[in-house]
Amino acid sequence: MIKFTIIFIFLVINSFVFSISEEDKKIEELKQQIQLLNKQIKKLESDKLEKLKKSKHSPKVGLVLSGGGAKGFAHVGVLKVLEENNIKIDYITGSSMGAIIGALYSVGYTSSEIETLLVQMDWENQFKDSASQEDAPLDQKAFTKDYAASLRYDKEFNFSLPKSFRNSQTSYLALKKLLSSVEDIKDFDKLPIPLRIIATELDTGEAKAFKSGDLAKVITASMAIPTIFDPVKIDNKYYADALLSRNFPVQDALDLGADIIIGVDVGTSLKDRDDYNIISIIDQIVSIQSAASTPEQRSLSTILISPDISEYKTTDFYSVKEISEAGEVATREKLGEILSFPIGKPKQNVSDKNTDFVKIDKVIINSDSKSANHKDIVKDFFKNSVNKTIPLDDLHTSILKIYNLDFINKVYYTLDNDVLKLDLEETPTNLVGLGFNYQTDYGTTFSIGTDINRAGRYGSISSLEGNFGDYLGLKLNNFFYYGVSNKIGILLNLDYTESPFNLYSGSHKISEYINSNFAVKTGILTQYDNKLLISYGVSMNYSKLDREIGQIQAADLSYSISYGEVFLNLSWDRTNTSLYPTSGTKGNIQYNWGGNMGDDKLNYLTPGYLMEGYLPISKKLSLNSSIFGGSITGDDILPDKYIKLGGVNTTLDKREFSFAGYHFQQKLLKSLIGIKFGVQYEILDDLFILGKWNIATFEEPDLKKHDDIGNSSLWRDYYQGFKVGIGYSSIIGPIELSISRNDTNKEYLTQLSVGYNF
Repeated sequence: MIKFTIIFIFLVINSFVFSISEEDKKIEELKQQIQLLNKQIKKLESDKLEKLKKSKHSPKVGLVLSGGGAKGFAHVGVLKVLEENNIKIDYITGSSMGAIIGALYSVGYTSSEIETLLVQMDWENQFKDSASQEDAPLDQKAFTKDYAASLRYDKEFNFSLPKSFRNSQTSYLALKKLLSSVEDIKDFDKLPIPLRIIATELDTGEAKAFKSGDLAKVITASMAIPTIFDPVKIDNKYYADALLSRNFPVQDALDLGADIIIGVDVGTSLKDRDDYNIISIIDQIVSIQSAASTPEQRSLSTILISPDISEYKTTDFYSVKEISEAGEVATREKLGEILSFPIGKPKQNVSDKNTDFVKIDKVIINSDSKSANHKDIVKDFFKNSVNKTIPLDDLHTSILKIYNLDFINKVYYTLDNDVLKLDLEETPTNLVGLGFNYQTDYGTTFSIGTDINRAGRYGSISSLEGNFGDYLGLKLNNFFYYGVSNKIGILLNLDYTESPFNLYSGSHKISEYINSNFAVKTGILTQYDNKLLISYGVSMNYSKLDREIGQIQAADLSYSISYGEVFLNLSWDRTNTSLYPTSGTKGNIQYNWGGNMGDDKLNYLTPGYLMEGYLPISKKLSLNSSIFGGSITGDDILPDKYIKLGGVNTTLDKREFSFAGYHFQQKLLKSLIGIKFGVQYEILDDLFILGKWNIATFEEPDLKKHDDIGNSSLWRDYYQGFKVGIGYSSIIGPIELSISRNDTNKEYLTQLSVGYNF
C-alpha cells in the first residue's frame, strides 16, 4: 500500500511538471539565446578594443555632455581630470549647458578658464535679460507707459502674445564675446575640436544636430527652455532646448565617427515628492523631458560618467565649484577604464587671435519687416563705426541700443571679412495695456491705454490713456518727429485730469478738494543724441477746484478759471532700469509761466527740478541721492499751483514731491529745497530692503485767514524725516510698504503703494 502511494504521488508530480514545462521551455530557450548573445557582444567589444589597441591609428574619442541646468557644471570637473591625464578628445557633442561648456572647450578654453568664467558670470542678469533702460530712446521713456498687462498688435490689429517670460539677448551677446576668437568659423567641423550642438525643432519635436552656423545663436537655441526663454529662429524654423528631444546626444558623437564614447550624464532622475514649488517644478520638468530619450543614449556609451549631484538643483547657478568637484570625483572613479584605451596626444586648441577689437567695413541688415525706415534707424547706430576698428564691447553696446528700440525683439550678428551682418527679429510696435495703482492717502486708479509707434525718418509716437477709479482722466499725446538719434518734432496733447488737493493742519487732514483740469498743449520737442530731451511751447487750460469735504469753507480756495501757459522742460534719464535702479542718473527741470487777461490778474512763474543719482556699491547694495525743489511767485496764484510735499511718489508735472514722514500733500508750499539720501539692498530676486533720509527747508503760503496751515520760512526752518521699507518689483509694477517718521510730529506713518504711477 505504501509503495502504491509513493508511485501515485510521483506520477502526479511528474504530470504537473510536464504540464508547465511546455510553457517554460520557450522561456528557457530565450534565456539561453540572450546569454549567448551577451557573450557574443562582449566578445565583439573585446575584439574591438584589442583591435583599437593594436591599431596604428588612435581610436577617435567622443565626449558627450548632457543638459541639466546648473548641474552641467559637473562637466567642468570631468574636463579637469581628462586634461590632467592627457586624454585626447576628437569630437564633442552637447545639449543645453553641455552645449555651452562643450563649445567653450572646443574653441580653446581650458577647464580652469571655463570654471573661472562660470564663477564670475552674473547669472541673475543673464536670466532676467531685461533690456537696460540706460540707452533706451528718451522719447520712448517719456511717451510710453508701463502697464501691469499688455499685448502688442500690428496695423492690421493682429494681436501678438509673448513667446516666453524672458528673452535671451543678453545671453547671446555674452556667448558672442566668449566665442569671438572663432567668429569667422561657421563650419563646426573646422573648430579646434569638431562640435555638434543639439536643439529641438518645435514644429516636429525632433532633435537637430547643428554642424554649422552662428555658434552663439545655435547654443542659445539649445538652452531655450520653452515658455522660460524665447525659441530661436534659424533658417525660418524655430528651435528650443535639446532636453525636449535628445538631452544626452551619444548617437551624434557616433555619427561624427567616434570609436569610444565618454558620456557625462547630469540629467536629473524623477522623484516622488509632495512639496512642489516653482524651483522643484522646473527641476521635475527637466527630469521628465530628459528621461524620455536618455536611457537608449546611455546604453550607447563606452564609458558612462554619472556624477552624484542629487543634492543640487538645476537652478543652483552659484554652486559652480561644488558641482564641478562632483564631476571630478565621478571621473576619477572611471579613470582606470579610460586609461585602458590608447591615448593620443591632445590637440593644441588655443586660439591666439586678438578679439578685443573688430573692424567694420560694411553693414548689411536682414529683417523680417518690410519697413525700410526701420533699417535706416538701425544703420544709424553704426554711422560712426564703418571703416573703423572699434572695441568689441562698443559693438555690443550698439547691439543693446538696437535691442532697446520698441520694434526690435532680437538682434543677431555675424562678422565675415569685416562685413557686419545683422539679423533682426521685429515685433509689432503698437501696444494695449491695463494697469492698476493704489497709494495711501490718494486712492485707487485703473488705467487702460494704447501706444502707437510709427518709427522712421518721419514718424510719430501716439498714446491714448483712460483712467478711472477714485479720479478720472483721459490723455491723448502725440509727437510727430523727424530724425533718429537726434530728433525734432511737434507736440500735440489733449489732457483731462482729475486729482486730489488736500489741506492739512499739522498731520491732520482738514479739507479735501478735487482739481479738474483740461489742457490743450502744443510745442516743439528736440532730442539731442539721446542724452537730453527739450520741449517748449504753449498750452490753453481750463481748471476747476471744488471742495468735497472739510472744515474750511473758504470761497477763495475754490475756483473755475481759464488761463494760458508757456512751458520749458528739460529731462534726461541714464538709469539702468525704470524700477529700483542701481546705477546712472536722471533729472527733470521745468519752467512754467501762466496767466490770463481777466479781472483776477492771474499770473505766476513756477520753476521745479528733480535730479537723482544711483551708485552701485556691490552686486546687491546700492546708494542713491537726489536734490529737489521749486517755487512759485506771482499774483492771485491758484491754490493747486503751489508745491505739494509728502507721500511716496514724485510727480513733477503736478509739483508733487515725496517726503519720508509726511502724508500725501501734507505740506502746501511756495518754495522748497530738499535733499534725500537712500540705501537699497536686494535680499532676493526683485525684493529690496529700502532706507531713506530726507531734509528740506521751505516757505509755506499765507492763505489769508488760515494761518494754522503753516508759517515756515525758507532757510530759517528745516524739517527732516526717515523711512524704512520693503519694495518688490512685481509683474503689476512696484509694490512698496514703508514706515516713516518726521522730526516734528514724531509719530510713525505707514504707507503702501502698489503698481505703476499714472
